[in-house]
Amino acid sequence: MAKFVSIEYQYYELCCMEDEETTEQIYDLRPWIARMQGVTLDGRLAEINGIKGRLENIDLVHDDEFYALNFMRLDEMSNTYIVREGEQAQHIDLEDDEYIGKNTVLLYDPRLNVAMVQCNRGSYGTVGIQSYINYFNAPNDICYLRPIYNELSVDNLNGSFLKLDVRFSNIRRFVAYNSRAFERVVETCNEVECLTAHIELGLGYTRGSELNAETIHSAIMDLRDPRNRESVSSAKVKFSDDQKSSIFDLFDNIDHDIIRYTIPVRGELGFGFMADKMAEKYNDVARARILSVLNRGN
Repeated sequence: MAKFVSIEYQYYELCCMEDEETTEQIYDLRPWIARMQGVTLDGRLAEINGIKGRLENIDLVHDDEFYALNFMRLDEMSNTYIVREGEQAQHIDLEDDEYIGKNTVLLYDPRLNVAMVQCNRGSYGTVGIQSYINYFNAPNDICYLRPIYNELSVDNLNGSFLKLDVRFSNIRRFVAYNSRAFERVVETCNEVECLTAHIELGLGYTRGSELNAETIHSAIMDLRDPRNRESVSSAKVKFSDDQKSSIFDLFDNIDHDIIRYTIPVRGELGFGFMADKMAEKYNDVARARILSVLNRGN
């Protein structure tokens, strides 16, 4: 029987500051990839900020239009076991040259200099990938991954609000200019004399229902008001457009997609399979959207 795994991917633009310039430049990753293709696996190994890893694979996908890079984090400590039914669990002991590996797949579009990066807890994150790239660069050749933000335009949404999740860093300074509901929340918190607060407004497992759109709109206006920015540490809204539901960060919503993979039980979610699916999602769904966000021509 097959099982399903959903993985989130975020989008970044590869940038740099060249020489003494203070203007942001586009960073072409292809020369770096070409250099790394000539380096052995041993030569690709690097330990940076206490994290050991290497670039495991470099492939061209989607008719050689995109590059797929497989970054592998290598852990020397193993808390992994093999467990058989009816038998005691057996720890996987590592030899001196063995590691527990966990990978992060990155898809690179050289035409837009955009990276589609797998969100993978316990493996390389974007900061780790950025540090790894720069480790194999010249000292003055610094690349960084700049998030591509897809700002939520509430006025253009057609669908249902399902949840609002807000964390206040200083609710005493928060002012409800538009939302009567939030005004009452602030009054209640002031009566308790608290400084921080976490409010989650949702529907639980109720289906076919939605939060009051007008009230949520007013709340979002207050949360996004620059005068309240230092009072709110995070604010997210869950929204459904009948096709799918998405969670938007009201402040820093990095453009993202989710791919649902079908894999056999006990089977591998392989790099090549992931890379092909990522290229398909990026080309068919995300590329035009990101092009619009970046406001570029083809």
